[in-house]
Amino acid sequence: MAGKKDETEESGGSGRWRLAVGGCVVLTSVALYIKFHHLLTISEVRRNHSAIIAMVEANPVLAPLCYIGCLITVIGLTCPGATMLSFMGGVLFKQPYASMYAYFGYIVGATISFFVNKFILGDYMRKKLASKSQMYTKFEANVRRNAFAYLVAARYTMVFPFFFVNAAAALVGVKMTTFIAASSVSCIPGSVIYTTAGGALANLLHNMGENEELDKSKLIWAAMSDPNVKICIIGVTCALAVVAILKLTGLAGGAEEKTESEVKKGK
Repeated sequence: MAGKKDETEESGGSGRWRLAVGGCVVLTSVALYIKFHHLLTISEVRRNHSAIIAMVEANPVLAPLCYIGCLITVIGLTCPGATMLSFMGGVLFKQPYASMYAYFGYIVGATISFFVNKFILGDYMRKKLASKSQMYTKFEANVRRNAFAYLVAARYTMVFPFFFVNAAAALVGVKMTTFIAASSVSCIPGSVIYTTAGGALANLLHNMGENEELDKSKLIWAAMSDPNVKICIIGVTCALAVVAILKLTGLAGGAEEKTESEVKKGK
């Protein structure tokens, strides 16, 4: 009885700490968004484009560090704005530096986000779901068996929000080494595509008149016509094909093993 009581008190204390940390993270994220979200708009970038570029050129070391730090903070705290910050990398810096800065921010920010989500939600939510949902149990088993392929496919498709992949990996219990390895591979296309689109935006802003309206279709076309983006799209397509083939091969192998085991049991 005393042992159970101590375990209950310990889990209760741990739960309160997690709740407190989670509340601090949410409040910080909300405060940052309310304070600075208006700066992450195309209209604001257009209005201050010349001044921002002048500041970046005057601070060739500090500017990249500030950009990477902002990206790490936003991604690490799961604060809205990571996509626009990625575009800003292409506006502020030339390639390949823009992609390198964004890539570094992605990896470090995603790792911090993984740690935060794992500490706040991981064990508690996983136990709750595992005890109440057979579907979650099967999903967790599949992800753990093919965690690298699942994470790479989720990043490559760019359908799932960046923060969702971080939180889901932490919730399911993916190993840290697997998460970092998969993120290191799968964040390359996104860093190139988003920053290249930002570079296209910078070129449009540079060539536009003061009262001319920004045509978003021109921006999309300019980004998609960039050779770097074309190479990334081809690479992502090939990578997804390989992941799909590996997944199908694994499923086929699993089905064959299951059939053989059933036959042996029948005998």
